[in-house]
Amino acid sequence: MKLSTSELSKIEFIDFHTHRKNFLPETLSVLSIELADLQNLALDNLDHKFFSVGLHPWRLPSTMDNILQDCKTLGKALQLPKVIAIGEIGLDALRGPDMKIQKAYFAENIKLARKLNKTLIIHCVRSYPELISIRKQFAPDLNMLVHGFNSKVKILEQLLEHDFYVSFGSISLKRDDICEYIRQNPECFNRICLETDDSGINIEDIYKRAAKVFEFDIQELKQIMKTNFISLFRDSDSV
Repeated sequence: MKLSTSELSKIEFIDFHTHRKNFLPETLSVLSIELADLQNLALDNLDHKFFSVGLHPWRLPSTMDNILQDCKTLGKALQLPKVIAIGEIGLDALRGPDMKIQKAYFAENIKLARKLNKTLIIHCVRSYPELISIRKQFAPDLNMLVHGFNSKVKILEQLLEHDFYVSFGSISLKRDDICEYIRQNPECFNRICLETDDSGINIEDIYKRAAKVFEFDIQELKQIMKTNFISLFRDSDSV
């Protein structure tokens, strides 16, 4: 189920991370599914072409008793034809179980990503030093997308320096400091993505906002997003 050049040419907007199950024509979305919810969904019956499946840090268990079984189940889900990424997964210092447990699950997800050639879609809250450290030590070569970025510009600069892809939604596109940094550093556009996440805003409106604040022609922005999509998911058998 490869994404052909002709299919990509018909796409107007790419939503790199969303929880919205409604399908929009001329939009390519990566629909995020929690592993525990997967059994209630038939992916083949959904119009979306691509999915990510993961163990969100908020929903991790309070112990590591079942970590191997959980990751084995996740590994099977990741081999479904439409699943191109692991996510969302990650580290959250404000919510979820003890950080030791979160890091253990994250480490197992890195093993799965390497084994199955999957991109990681990451949720990170007040844990960026830990995330960057883990990448440097264990996964410098894996494609990782930090979704819904809304932290300090200094953190954004560090993520880009360590070759993370970074996805922005409606909230971060209202941040003058973030938008100014990106305008002043156009070389970082090859790592920038756009998303709706769980907002009620359409991806088309996200693009319009991004084109305005980044001072880009929207057609040029669309082409950048297509290029970044192919680059981010280049190792997937489905892209």
